[in-house]
Amino acid sequence: MESFRQWKADVRSAVVELEAVFEDRFGYPADPDANFVSDADLGFQVGEDDALFPPALASFYAEVGEVSLPDVHIGYFIHPAKRLAEAIDWGQPVRVESSISADVATFGSDGGGGFYCVIRDSGAIYYLPSGHIADGLYTGGLENPRHIAPDFQSFLDKLLAVAKEFVATGSTAGV
Repeated sequence: MESFRQWKADVRSAVVELEAVFEDRFGYPADPDANFVSDADLGFQVGEDDALFPPALASFYAEVGEVSLPDVHIGYFIHPAKRLAEAIDWGQPVRVESSISADVATFGSDGGGGFYCVIRDSGAIYYLPSGHIADGLYTGGLENPRHIAPDFQSFLDKLLAVAKEFVATGSTAGV
């Protein structure tokens, strides 16, 4: 839990720094309400339901409610926990049948229509490029799913590094 608390504080600090340099760098102000990391949603209990929330996500959502970083690179979003519980209703994958075959928990997206998910069996994080999704089944897009990180904490570390790099330089290769 402490690592998620520190991560939340570090991303919030990066958001403050981004807002301080954004207008000079890009010619228009960042939306002050768009970039944020919220506290956990105490009204929605994740609990110990591994069927919906793999352990790493359950621990994360006990500390963090949502992440919205539309002004960082192409935009990065970690959806609220409630959205995982309603994944199919939101058009999010719960199963991938493409270059990989796996049950997934889709927890985030980017500004380009792709999704971030954790493979339920291994805990690995994958990026699913914009593609065909029907009834929670992702069957592919123009590119194959891409392995992003071996686990959720490593994904968060990469996302923080991307945010810091973007603040410092105005560009990044992304997650």
